Amino acid sequence: MIEKMKKLTFLVYHREYDEFLHRLQELGVMHVEGGTLAEGQSEAVTADMAAIRRIDSLLKQMEELKDSAAPASTSSYESSATPDECIAELEAAFTRQSVLVGREKVLSEQIETLTPWGEFDPADVRRQMAAAGCAMHFFTAPTKTFKKEIEPNFTVEAVNEVKGTTYFVAITRGKELQLPATAVTLPEASLSALRAEHEAISASLAETATQLQQLTAAHTTALESYRDELQSRMDFDNVRFGTETAADDHLMVLRGWVPAKKQDELQAAFADSGAWFEFSDPQPGDDIPICLKNNRFFRLFEMFTELYMLPKYNELDLTPFLAPFYILFFGLCLGDSGYGLFITLAVLAVKYFKKDLSKSLKAAMNLLLILGISAFFCGLLSGAFFGFNLYDLNVPLFDRIGNAVHLDNSQMFNLSLILGFIQIIFGMCLKAYNQTIQLGFRYSVATIGWMMVILSLAVVLLMPAYSGIAKWFTYAGLILAFCYNSPERYQKNPATGFLLNVGTGIWDAYNTATGMLGDMLSYVRLFALGLSGGILATVFDSLATGLAPDNAILGPIVMVLIFVVGHALNMFMNVLGAFVHPMRLTFVEFFKNAGYEGGGNAYRPFK
Repeated sequence: MIEKMKKLTFLVYHREYDEFLHRLQELGVMHVEGGTLAEGQSEAVTADMAAIRRIDSLLKQMEELKDSAAPASTSSYESSATPDECIAELEAAFTRQSVLVGREKVLSEQIETLTPWGEFDPADVRRQMAAAGCAMHFFTAPTKTFKKEIEPNFTVEAVNEVKGTTYFVAITRGKELQLPATAVTLPEASLSALRAEHEAISASLAETATQLQQLTAAHTTALESYRDELQSRMDFDNVRFGTETAADDHLMVLRGWVPAKKQDELQAAFADSGAWFEFSDPQPGDDIPICLKNNRFFRLFEMFTELYMLPKYNELDLTPFLAPFYILFFGLCLGDSGYGLFITLAVLAVKYFKKDLSKSLKAAMNLLLILGISAFFCGLLSGAFFGFNLYDLNVPLFDRIGNAVHLDNSQMFNLSLILGFIQIIFGMCLKAYNQTIQLGFRYSVATIGWMMVILSLAVVLLMPAYSGIAKWFTYAGLILAFCYNSPERYQKNPATGFLLNVGTGIWDAYNTATGMLGDMLSYVRLFALGLSGGILATVFDSLATGLAPDNAILGPIVMVLIFVVGHALNMFMNVLGAFVHPMRLTFVEFFKNAGYEGGGNAYRPFK
């Protein structure tokens, strides 16, 4: 459902405006109309935006350290430092860590390069070579090439041989040396010096990591609060500097929207103020913010509606209607009771052992729990359980369940088409209702006509005994769909309007016939994804048993390893597909047939 809104207009004396805005912000229920100030239009807004970006960057880096951070009560960084000092200290620590990580990587590469050449002082070698008027060159070559083409023909000395590669040197007197080998540039420092510096860098990194953990534990909450404070202040400045003025800038004009249920609260809050205010109903053309209002269960699925786009104010919120279909489609796409049971138990374990989940994570866990339960029960239709078929085990309980609900592949294919037909027809019902509440009943007549035609044709195909009655419903539906698809045309010229509507009806008939066929076939993916996942699960079971060696100890270990890794990979791919494809069916087939337009802006209260 969509929360009913009231338009609210304030007139406030300019000297009282700041105090008024603070009071309005504390109430936190009014969505203020007007644009947002761009960065650079106000120094205060620009500074706050820059600070918020810095804090967001730090909080993102600190998020990875939270779980391993030392408790704030034992941190040596609990101090009376200002937020800006905390930001500077954290930025310096992260910068230092980044520099150290970069240097450690360079040193590791240099040590790896120098190790095959052994311990020597490069500066001492260069000094001795220079005194003798010579230069030493370092090369590598495949050992076979070195022994056949280089060693017999050049004055060179092999230093080391590692994994089929020979490391050798050549000394020349001021001339270029052309060898069929790869020249190597060695670091300026000795191997021992590089290793000593690497150890020092590693110690510094460990010290910096400990410092960052302490800083994270001590300052995360303070930074989050400071960010909220900055956001609140920036919102205040946006509203203050973006307000219209009247009466030679003596009056400030503020317009916005509030939920209708908050009207009495706002009237009571500003009854004793010097501000004039007025509530009014939305008018056609108003840009009304959208606040979805659903119960706890359907609220879990609002993320899908928001991911697509919010409905318009006078449009039907489809969230409660997509939820049951999405749950069922997810289960059919995953199609394995074992995977569904694993997801369900995993979510329950997380909810049991992790009590401090954020609100958004709790919602995600609850949604995943529902989807896992759906996958478990939908998997019983085929009997799949981690690739095994429960109904082949000759267990009485499973046999009774199989006799009641088991479907073979052809039945699962038909079920997918039937579910697609039901969702499409249900979407058309919602479209007719949407047209009625938005424009009036006469604008839904054509949609009702097409529903009559489609349902009648389905009756003719599936129940030929009733084809005589269905035929008359088909004729009636065609008359409605062809003659009344645009009622407003009859107001201008009935004869012309009739001809135009018939022409439009012919075009709609083509679109409906081809679109219905394509939409129905799209639902075959419900069957195909479940089948492909089941086949892969069976393959991993066969690999686990077939590749295990005939050894009492090693055999079970290999079998379990292949089983776990294979099913983990298969489950990841199947769960990803089970999330995405029902969403695709919802956004393309269901929303299209429901006539969903969307395009609403979210309700964001000034608070």
